[in-house]
Amino acid sequence: MLSFIKKLDGRSRALLYTCFFAFFCSGALTLTIGSTIPDLKAAYGLSDTLSGLFLSAYSAGNLAAGFVGGLIPLYLGQRKSIMLLSALGYAGFLMMIVWGNPVWLFLAFVLTGLGRGSVSNFDNRMVNILSGGSPAASNLLHASFAMGAIAAPMIFLAMSTAAGWRAGLCGVIALGTVSVVRLGRMRLEDDRPSRTDKVNSTLSFLKNPSFLIQGMMMLCYLCSEFAISGWLVTYIQSKTELLSAFGRTAQAQQAGAAAYSQSMATLLWTVILAGRLTCAALSARFSQKKLLLAASVGVALFFGMMLLSGTIPLVTASVAGLGFCMAGISPMIYSDAAAFTNAYPLATSALLCFGSSGAILMPVVVGAVAERFGFTGGMSAIYITVALLVVFATLNITVKPRKPCQEAHDAIHA
Repeated sequence: MLSFIKKLDGRSRALLYTCFFAFFCSGALTLTIGSTIPDLKAAYGLSDTLSGLFLSAYSAGNLAAGFVGGLIPLYLGQRKSIMLLSALGYAGFLMMIVWGNPVWLFLAFVLTGLGRGSVSNFDNRMVNILSGGSPAASNLLHASFAMGAIAAPMIFLAMSTAAGWRAGLCGVIALGTVSVVRLGRMRLEDDRPSRTDKVNSTLSFLKNPSFLIQGMMMLCYLCSEFAISGWLVTYIQSKTELLSAFGRTAQAQQAGAAAYSQSMATLLWTVILAGRLTCAALSARFSQKKLLLAASVGVALFFGMMLLSGTIPLVTASVAGLGFCMAGISPMIYSDAAAFTNAYPLATSALLCFGSSGAILMPVVVGAVAERFGFTGGMSAIYITVALLVVFATLNITVKPRKPCQEAHDAIHA
């Protein structure tokens, strides 16, 4: 599973570890957003619809990263670009701390999404290049994201309990600062790609059906993941049938629900970590495409179970199953698309754009539906994209793959 690391020289290995750490910090940033939404609502008097709009703004920043992440390096170089864009993500957290104006917060979420998406774009492409498209490398990269996601809710809960929710955000900002410094110390052989090379700006891969199917899988998956992780804490705290299990008084129920919901966010990403390590091992023995289909079906089953569950054991089991099945989908899509992302710099950005475009809409839809039909109704809307994920995972197996056309690549250089 780790054989690809042994083949790397010292510079490449250091670059790989920098990518892993940046993704760890990105995981902490992403999960802290979901954890802090209830506190932002209480502190600034936000509605569910407005909170959902902010989550969509975060996804819009991810979408923007798909465009700028592939083009800014042509002018600033890859190292300076990823330093700047990554820092913007943590600047967004700082903005959330200082002011609660809705327009200001909207911009803060956009910047946070831009930083997160830029790190995802850079790391996924760089690790694919360093490892030659190894599924194990992609899963280990995303496992580092899961490790950050596991730590974030518990750290946020501990710091917010001791010194308020703003202290929790400050902890992530400090972690992000270390990541930005490490990114600034990278040594890249091709730091500034040529602007005259048309391969660096072509979108010809969008004509390939295989890439489009992979793009739609990413759209459906990230749409579901962002909405689930962004609303999971709030959704569990809203389940009235669970409150009686946390005590008899309203205060005890509120405190118990808050602790349990944060622990479920941690459980989700703990199981995702275990699932990604499992996928890294299984990908050497089984077809990625078949693993993607099996995981997609599992997501549909366990997400449905979570929506229908009303007891702590069933909710816990469904969250664990959901996390395990979600685990390998995103890294395996990136790895499955390595033939495109290694050949065309904008292909990774395009995958991110596919995913972010769906993720922009779903969080605000969940919030809007929840205000009218409750959070179970709001979360049920996510099932549409979960079902479509199964459809495209099936097409990914049944449609004959078409690799990037060498003739088209040569024509660009002609």
